[in-house]
Formats: sequence, C-alpha cells, structure tokens
Amino acid sequence: MHWPRRSAALHTRGDTALIVAGGYAALVVGVAAWLETLVLVGDPGLGGVWLILVTLPVSVPLILIPAPPEAYGVLLAAGGLAQAWLLWRLLRGRRVR
Repeated sequence: MHWPRRSAALHTRGDTALIVAGGYAALVVGVAAWLETLVLVGDPGLGGVWLILVTLPVSVPLILIPAPPEAYGVLLAAGGLAQAWLLWRLLRGRRVR
C-alpha cells in the first residue's frame, strides 16, 4: 500500500496529515466495529455513546436525521470518515509538485 505515502509526499505537510487523518479514520472504524460487535453479541448498553463522542461535531446533526435505529451506526461512521477526509484536506498543506 504505497499510494497513501506517495500522495502524502506530494504535499508540504502530507506526512503529518496522513498520520492525523488516518489515525482518526482508524479510530472511527474501530469504534464502529466494536459497537456492531456489541449489537451482534447482545445488548450494547451505552456503547453507542462512544461512537457519538468520537464523531463529534458531525454526530450532532446526524443524530437528528430520522432513520431506523440500526442505521445510526453506519450513518455516524460515514460522518466520521467524512471528517477524516476533511482533516486530510485541511492539514495536508500546499502541493509540492
């Protein structure tokens, strides 16, 4: 998987942006997978709160969308990944080449 490093090398702060945005995306996917595992195993309890907290501030408007309860995990995870993409765009800096 060399393309993320190549893409990061094309920007002035690409390495830092890749670490921050990639780490955040991994955190969102990890918490979403953990929550879905809790749902499959049994009662998730307050596990959904963690996904809401991790995906703040986009989770606030997303939880107001009328959707079935099963869809909120996917909806919040997608919102978190959109935030990771926005972090990449904001932190990567100018294009070098």
